[in-house]
Amino acid sequence: MKKKIYTRPVSVMLSEEMFDQVKTIADNEDIGISDYVREAIREKLATFNQNNIQKGE
Repeated sequence: MKKKIYTRPVSVMLSEEMFDQVKTIADNEDIGISDYVREAIREKLATFNQNNIQKGE
């Protein structure tokens, strides 16, 4: 049986403009909107973690 990788659903409200931009990018990259959002969160967390390492936290 396939193991679930993602198990915690999250719902966010986006403006029409933000949704349209995300959908366009996801469509152009042939990925799902959820995949795009997960990658954006990964990038933001990586930056956050790197900044905390540099600050010595």
